[in-house]
Amino acid sequence: MSAQLVLMSDGQIQPIAVAGAFLLTKSGRTREEYKRDLRHYLTWCAEHGLDPFNQKRLQMDAFKEWLVENYGNGSVNRHLSVVSGLFKYAMAEPELEDIVFRNPAALVKRQPVSNISQATGLTFEESEQLLRGAEAYSLRCAAVAHMLLLTGMRVSELVNANIEDLGEERGHKILRITRKGGRRQTIVIPPSAWAALEAYLAGRTSGALIITSTGRRITRQGIWDMVKRLCRRAGIRVIRTHDLRHTCATLALESGKPLEAVQDLLGHADPRTTRRYDRARNNLDHSPSYALDEQLRAIAARRQAQAALDEAVEVLVDEALREVLSTAELVAV
Repeated sequence: MSAQLVLMSDGQIQPIAVAGAFLLTKSGRTREEYKRDLRHYLTWCAEHGLDPFNQKRLQMDAFKEWLVENYGNGSVNRHLSVVSGLFKYAMAEPELEDIVFRNPAALVKRQPVSNISQATGLTFEESEQLLRGAEAYSLRCAAVAHMLLLTGMRVSELVNANIEDLGEERGHKILRITRKGGRRQTIVIPPSAWAALEAYLAGRTSGALIITSTGRRITRQGIWDMVKRLCRRAGIRVIRTHDLRHTCATLALESGKPLEAVQDLLGHADPRTTRRYDRARNNLDHSPSYALDEQLRAIAARRQAQAALDEAVEVLVDEALREVLSTAELVAV
């Protein structure tokens, strides 16, 4: 395929060909995401009559402004990173290095992105409700819910998994999955998830791990529809499929598992990414507002107790005083 990509023609860079060659260095869902972002960039350049590889900082800032108007901060930064990667690829390509010798996208200031995930995932109780509801609904739903919730794998990883990827190592039931960037990783399948998966497979020994009723590999949209349906049947709030991965990380950290172990489970290169999954709930459960409220209530309680004590003392003093006066009157008589 790469042999068909002509990067230069009549002394001119062929942007589509260069973008295609760059995409060949990616795989799976990453390639699809990069393709979408590059399409946005190339379309924007075409609409404004600009050469995608002959940009100035001012033009890249204008592209960023367009992104800000149409996307969230995280998506803006991802677009800029992908375009920056395209320039880096072109600069390293021998055929283009004398033409593309700078990367204007690298100079564009990125948007601020919170390092705290806003979603809190499911609680232990809600998770049990979801699994129980999935088991009551169908064997396939039970297998999907257990695999996503208990292993923390991405939906795309489950969709792309094959039965041949299942196995056993040192007494552990395992699944070999393909992470972002094409990296392979072995994950453990815990007993309840293995039982649900085994019941669902019913003896199938090859092909896609999760299939539709017609025998085709299930899609990400198919799993999303399934999760929505299960949430409604279980009587819990509807969550995104990615929130099951979030839930796995959050509950594992709440159970006392080390951050490093959860990081390895999720396949994160940076522990800060894993930490994001815990901060939303951690910020709620351990909010300083609770401590402040507790302190103020304690002060109020002490004040009320002191007032009650003062009142009691006054009553006692009054009674003692009346008794003294009464005694004095008797003596006088």
